[in-house]
Amino acid sequence: MFLTRWRTGRLLLAVMVATGVLTGGSASGAVAAQRNPVILVHGWMSNSWSFHGMVEVLRGAGYPVYAMDLPGQDNLVNAHAVASLVDEVAERHGSKVHLVGHSMGGLSTRHYLKFLGGVGQVGHYVSMGSPQYGSREACLLPDLLGGQMCFSSRFLAELNTGDDTPGSVRYTTIRSTLDVPAEANRLDGGACFHDIPDVRHADEPSSPKFSAAVLMTIGGICPGRFVVLPPLGDNGNRRGTR
Repeated sequence: MFLTRWRTGRLLLAVMVATGVLTGGSASGAVAAQRNPVILVHGWMSNSWSFHGMVEVLRGAGYPVYAMDLPGQDNLVNAHAVASLVDEVAERHGSKVHLVGHSMGGLSTRHYLKFLGGVGQVGHYVSMGSPQYGSREACLLPDLLGGQMCFSSRFLAELNTGDDTPGSVRYTTIRSTLDVPAEANRLDGGACFHDIPDVRHADEPSSPKFSAAVLMTIGGICPGRFVVLPPLGDNGNRRGTR
Protein backbone atom coordinates (compact mmCIF):
# COMPACT_ATOMS: atom_id res chain seq x y z
CA MET A 1 0.00 0.00 0.00
CA PHE A 2 2.79 2.41 0.92
CA LEU A 3 4.68 1.69 -2.33
CA THR A 4 1.52 2.13 -4.40
CA ARG A 5 0.81 5.44 -2.70
CA TRP A 6 4.43 6.51 -3.27
CA ARG A 7 4.35 5.70 -7.00
CA THR A 8 1.00 7.45 -7.46
CA GLY A 9 2.07 10.47 -5.44
CA ARG A 10 5.38 10.71 -7.29
CA LEU A 11 3.65 10.66 -10.68
CA LEU A 12 1.14 13.31 -9.60
CA LEU A 13 3.94 15.44 -8.16
CA ALA A 14 5.92 15.23 -11.40
CA VAL A 15 2.88 16.41 -13.34
CA MET A 16 2.27 19.30 -10.93
CA VAL A 17 5.88 20.44 -11.06
CA ALA A 18 6.05 20.19 -14.83
CA THR A 19 2.90 22.28 -15.20
CA GLY A 20 3.74 24.76 -12.43
CA VAL A 21 0.87 23.65 -10.21
CA LEU A 22 2.99 22.77 -7.14
CA THR A 23 2.51 25.13 -4.20
CA GLY A 24 4.19 28.48 -4.68
CA GLY A 25 4.47 31.19 -7.30
CA SER A 26 5.89 30.61 -10.73
CA ALA A 27 9.38 31.61 -11.78
CA SER A 28 10.66 32.42 -15.24
CA GLY A 29 11.91 29.46 -17.26
CA ALA A 30 15.28 31.15 -17.78
CA VAL A 31 15.85 31.54 -14.03
CA ALA A 32 14.54 28.07 -13.17
CA ALA A 33 16.84 26.50 -15.73
CA GLN A 34 19.84 27.93 -13.88
CA ARG A 35 18.87 26.44 -10.53
CA ASN A 36 19.44 22.88 -9.39
CA PRO A 37 16.22 21.19 -8.23
CA VAL A 38 15.37 20.85 -4.54
CA ILE A 39 13.76 17.79 -2.96
CA LEU A 40 12.00 18.33 0.38
CA VAL A 41 11.57 15.33 2.69
CA HIS A 42 9.13 15.61 5.59
CA GLY A 43 9.43 14.27 9.10
CA TRP A 44 7.76 11.66 11.29
CA MET A 45 3.99 11.26 10.85
CA SER A 46 3.89 14.28 8.55
CA ASN A 47 3.48 14.86 4.83
CA SER A 48 4.61 17.06 1.95
CA TRP A 49 2.12 19.80 2.81
CA SER A 50 4.19 20.70 5.87
CA PHE A 51 6.61 22.40 3.45
CA HIS A 52 4.01 24.64 1.78
CA GLY A 53 5.66 27.86 2.95
CA MET A 54 9.17 26.76 2.00
CA VAL A 55 7.99 25.57 -1.42
CA GLU A 56 6.67 29.06 -2.10
CA VAL A 57 9.95 30.70 -1.07
CA LEU A 58 12.14 28.34 -3.09
CA ARG A 59 9.98 28.47 -6.21
CA GLY A 60 9.91 32.24 -5.94
CA ALA A 61 13.72 32.17 -6.05
CA GLY A 62 13.64 30.08 -9.22
CA TYR A 63 14.26 26.57 -7.86
CA PRO A 64 12.33 23.58 -9.21
CA VAL A 65 10.85 22.01 -6.06
CA TYR A 66 9.72 18.48 -5.30
CA ALA A 67 8.04 17.99 -1.91
CA MET A 68 7.70 14.23 -1.58
CA ASP A 69 5.47 12.05 0.57
CA LEU A 70 7.41 9.27 2.27
CA PRO A 71 5.97 5.74 2.12
CA GLY A 72 5.96 5.33 5.92
CA GLN A 73 8.02 5.61 9.11
CA ASP A 74 10.78 3.11 8.23
CA ASN A 75 13.92 5.07 7.37
CA LEU A 76 15.36 2.22 5.32
CA VAL A 77 12.29 2.05 3.06
CA ASN A 78 12.15 5.84 2.95
CA ALA A 79 15.78 6.05 1.85
CA HIS A 80 15.02 3.90 -1.19
CA ALA A 81 12.04 6.12 -2.02
CA VAL A 82 14.33 9.16 -1.82
CA ALA A 83 16.83 7.41 -4.09
CA SER A 84 14.17 6.75 -6.72
CA LEU A 85 12.98 10.34 -6.74
CA VAL A 86 16.52 11.74 -6.80
CA ASP A 87 17.37 9.57 -9.81
CA GLU A 88 14.24 10.72 -11.60
CA VAL A 89 14.70 14.40 -10.83
CA ALA A 90 18.43 14.42 -11.59
CA GLU A 91 17.78 12.80 -14.97
CA ARG A 92 14.95 15.21 -15.79
CA HIS A 93 17.02 18.31 -14.98
CA GLY A 94 20.44 16.99 -15.97
CA SER A 95 21.98 18.19 -12.71
CA LYS A 96 22.62 17.33 -9.11
CA VAL A 97 19.85 17.95 -6.60
CA HIS A 98 19.66 19.62 -3.21
CA LEU A 99 18.18 17.46 -0.43
CA VAL A 100 16.38 19.11 2.49
CA GLY A 101 15.04 16.85 5.24
CA HIS A 102 13.04 17.78 8.31
CA SER A 103 13.34 15.77 11.53
CA MET A 104 13.15 12.06 10.61
CA GLY A 105 13.45 13.04 6.95
CA GLY A 106 16.99 14.17 7.62
CA LEU A 107 17.86 10.64 8.75
CA SER A 108 16.24 8.91 5.77
CA THR A 109 18.11 11.19 3.39
CA ARG A 110 21.45 10.75 5.18
CA HIS A 111 21.06 6.97 5.01
CA TYR A 112 20.52 7.35 1.26
CA LEU A 113 23.69 9.42 0.94
CA LYS A 114 25.82 7.09 3.03
CA PHE A 115 24.64 3.67 1.91
CA LEU A 116 22.74 3.97 -1.38
CA GLY A 117 25.24 5.88 -3.50
CA GLY A 118 23.60 9.28 -3.20
CA VAL A 119 26.77 11.34 -2.82
CA GLY A 120 27.24 11.48 -6.58
CA GLN A 121 23.75 12.87 -7.15
CA VAL A 122 23.49 15.50 -4.41
CA GLY A 123 25.05 18.94 -4.13
CA HIS A 124 23.75 20.02 -0.73
CA TYR A 125 22.34 18.05 2.19
CA VAL A 126 20.35 20.14 4.66
CA SER A 127 18.71 18.77 7.80
CA MET A 128 16.30 20.73 9.97
CA GLY A 129 15.78 19.63 13.56
CA SER A 130 16.93 16.10 12.74
CA PRO A 131 17.90 13.91 15.72
CA GLN A 132 21.17 12.88 14.08
CA TYR A 133 22.35 11.00 17.17
CA GLY A 134 18.95 10.10 18.52
CA SER A 135 16.05 11.17 20.67
CA ARG A 136 15.17 9.68 24.05
CA GLU A 137 11.47 10.29 23.42
CA ALA A 138 11.62 8.04 20.33
CA CYS A 139 12.71 5.12 22.51
CA LEU A 140 9.09 4.83 23.63
CA LEU A 141 7.97 4.05 20.07
CA PRO A 142 8.04 0.71 18.20
CA ASP A 143 11.00 0.42 15.84
CA LEU A 144 9.06 0.93 12.62
CA LEU A 145 6.84 3.67 14.03
CA GLY A 146 9.58 6.13 14.89
CA GLY A 147 11.68 3.98 17.21
CA GLN A 148 14.59 4.09 14.78
CA MET A 149 15.18 7.64 16.04
CA CYS A 150 15.97 6.29 19.53
CA PHE A 151 19.58 7.08 20.43
CA SER A 152 20.29 3.38 21.05
CA SER A 153 18.64 2.02 17.88
CA ARG A 154 20.48 -0.27 15.49
CA PHE A 155 19.55 2.06 12.63
CA LEU A 156 21.34 5.04 14.19
CA ALA A 157 24.29 2.93 15.29
CA GLU A 158 24.89 1.96 11.66
CA LEU A 159 24.15 5.42 10.32
CA ASN A 160 26.66 7.04 12.68
CA THR A 161 29.48 4.56 12.21
CA GLY A 162 32.39 6.15 10.38
CA ASP A 163 32.20 9.45 8.52
CA ASP A 164 28.93 11.35 8.94
CA THR A 165 29.63 13.54 5.92
CA PRO A 166 30.90 11.37 3.05
CA GLY A 167 31.67 12.51 -0.46
CA SER A 168 31.81 16.04 -1.86
CA VAL A 169 28.29 16.89 -0.67
CA ARG A 170 27.99 20.10 1.37
CA TYR A 171 26.36 19.29 4.71
CA THR A 172 24.33 21.72 6.78
CA THR A 173 22.31 21.13 9.94
CA ILE A 174 19.80 23.72 11.06
CA ARG A 175 17.91 23.57 14.32
CA SER A 176 15.66 25.67 16.47
CA THR A 177 16.87 26.54 19.94
CA LEU A 178 13.71 24.75 21.09
CA ASP A 179 15.10 21.48 19.70
CA VAL A 180 17.28 19.36 22.00
CA PRO A 181 20.78 20.79 21.26
CA ALA A 182 23.12 17.80 21.15
CA GLU A 183 20.65 15.46 19.52
CA ALA A 184 19.71 17.63 16.56
CA ASN A 185 23.01 19.14 15.58
CA ARG A 186 25.82 16.64 15.62
CA LEU A 187 27.76 15.60 12.51
CA ASP A 188 31.45 14.84 12.22
CA GLY A 189 33.64 15.34 9.17
CA GLY A 190 32.83 19.02 8.60
CA ALA A 191 29.40 20.65 8.39
CA CYS A 192 27.71 24.02 8.61
CA PHE A 193 25.77 24.43 11.87
CA HIS A 194 23.06 27.05 12.29
CA ASP A 195 20.77 27.78 15.24
CA ILE A 196 17.48 29.64 14.80
CA PRO A 197 15.77 30.97 17.92
CA ASP A 198 12.35 29.98 19.19
CA VAL A 199 10.65 28.09 16.34
CA ARG A 200 8.46 25.14 17.29
CA HIS A 201 9.67 21.86 15.84
CA ALA A 202 6.48 21.25 13.86
CA ASP A 203 6.63 24.76 12.40
CA GLU A 204 10.18 24.48 11.03
CA PRO A 205 9.32 23.28 7.50
CA SER A 206 7.30 26.42 6.76
CA SER A 207 9.02 28.89 9.06
CA PRO A 208 10.19 32.00 7.14
CA LYS A 209 13.41 31.88 9.18
CA PHE A 210 14.13 28.28 8.20
CA SER A 211 13.17 28.96 4.58
CA ALA A 212 15.61 31.87 4.45
CA ALA A 213 18.39 29.73 5.94
CA VAL A 214 17.76 26.92 3.45
CA LEU A 215 17.74 29.39 0.56
CA MET A 216 21.07 30.79 1.71
CA THR A 217 22.52 27.30 2.16
CA ILE A 218 21.66 25.92 -1.27
CA GLY A 219 22.93 29.21 -2.68
CA GLY A 220 26.38 28.27 -1.37
CA ILE A 221 26.54 30.31 1.83
CA CYS A 222 26.76 28.79 5.31
CA PRO A 223 24.16 30.72 7.36
CA GLY A 224 25.91 29.82 10.62
CA ARG A 225 29.37 28.45 11.31
CA PHE A 226 31.35 25.69 9.60
CA VAL A 227 32.77 23.25 12.14
CA VAL A 228 34.98 20.20 11.70
CA LEU A 229 34.26 17.78 14.55
CA PRO A 230 36.33 14.67 15.26
CA PRO A 231 34.31 11.44 15.15
CA LEU A 232 32.94 9.85 18.31
CA GLY A 233 35.03 7.27 20.14
CA ASP A 234 33.79 4.10 21.80
CA ASN A 235 33.22 5.98 25.05
CA GLY A 236 30.75 8.34 23.38
CA ASN A 237 33.17 11.28 23.50
CA ARG A 238 34.87 13.01 20.60
CA ARG A 239 38.13 11.33 19.74
CA GLY A 240 41.04 13.35 21.01
CA THR A 241 38.92 14.82 23.83
CA ARG A 242 38.03 13.66 27.32
